[in-house]
Amino acid sequence: MTARIQPDRAALEIAHRTLFVSTPLDDMLKQTSFRLILENIARRHMQRRARTDVKKLQANDHD
Repeated sequence: MTARIQPDRAALEIAHRTLFVSTPLDDMLKQTSFRLILENIARRHMQRRARTDVKKLQANDHD
């Protein structure tokens, strides 16, 4: 089984904004259940972010 990637801080902050919660991010990361939810959403965001090729979009290069 492969190890899951750990999301970076930017992805965690975007996941936190996606959830629309008033609890600060650092407090949510201290609780296991919230941390798991945040990390899953952040991983999903990182996958979407990796699929987007900005250089290709700027060059208007459509395959």
